[in-house]
Amino acid sequence: MKEEHAALVDFLDAAKQSVIELDALQRNVNAVEIEGKKCEKALSAERKAVADQVALTVKRRKEEITAAYDRELRNDQEKLRKARAKREKAKSRGMKARIEEETAELNEENRQLRTRLTTLFKQNHLPGFCNTSLYYALFLTRSPKDFMVLLITILICFLGIPLGIYFALPEGEALHLAVIYLADIIVFVGLYVTIANRTKIDNIGVLREGRKLRMMIGANERKMKAIKNSIEKDRNEDVYDLEKYDDEIQEIEEDLRNIASRKEDALYVFENDTALILTREIKQDYQGRIEELAERKTQYEREYKELSSQLKTMTINVTDEYESRIGREFMSPDKLEALIRIFEEEKADSLSEAQELYRNKLN
Repeated sequence: MKEEHAALVDFLDAAKQSVIELDALQRNVNAVEIEGKKCEKALSAERKAVADQVALTVKRRKEEITAAYDRELRNDQEKLRKARAKREKAKSRGMKARIEEETAELNEENRQLRTRLTTLFKQNHLPGFCNTSLYYALFLTRSPKDFMVLLITILICFLGIPLGIYFALPEGEALHLAVIYLADIIVFVGLYVTIANRTKIDNIGVLREGRKLRMMIGANERKMKAIKNSIEKDRNEDVYDLEKYDDEIQEIEEDLRNIASRKEDALYVFENDTALILTREIKQDYQGRIEELAERKTQYEREYKELSSQLKTMTINVTDEYESRIGREFMSPDKLEALIRIFEEEKADSLSEAQELYRNKLN
């Protein structure tokens, strides 16, 4: 019986050592797996850092190139704007001089006619308002424009003013309106007749001569306006001596085209050459760290694979050799040690009896 107990003790002790080794191996597998995942995470972070650094550097360098050329373009565009403005001013001065030159005779003729007109009215002691368009429209009505001015004046004097006064009264009545109209007629008709008697009746010949002079002045003004419109619409700019401005504008426009072409070439070279060089340089800076992490990751994966294989083999062996007889319930170092003590103290003759004693002791 002692020999049988000793054999069971040796069997249980061997099982306990196997379980301890299996647990240790499992912890190693778990540790290697954790370290491998840490290494994989660090490698991913490092590769992302490389990609971010490449993207940021390429973007910043490209923006710097673009900004440099855009500054040159803006400067030349401002020069072009100023050159075109100078050309327009020179053209305006040329047009003004041309207009003055081509209307000089008509201007001089109008100056003489105005002098004659002023002298005519002064010699006949007519007041200055007689030499106005409004006077001729009211007292010597002739043209459609005169009739329009006369009609508007009548509406204002005999409709607008009396009604305005009437509606301005706190309490207007029909009698008030009649009185206002009567007063209005007396005032404006009286004023009209008075002015006509003092200026028109005895000076009708002078006024007609004045109209003739005014019509001649108006005709000249229309001719000058036609000349001005013709000059402004004339697309022939050769007479204004704008060649130097055109040369300057052409030179600036050529510079703009050159800068735009250089910008396009610079960006093409950057995209197809410089960016690749920058990418390669940045990757080289990180290459050592990435290779180290990749190697460590590979080592952890290899070690994990080997340990996992060992764990699988050992688990099968423990199951076959010990668990099938002892049972999963007692496959722990503490429980196996408890069973060993039961046999050493000779409290049980069989494994099943020792297990039952252990269960009873727990209860």
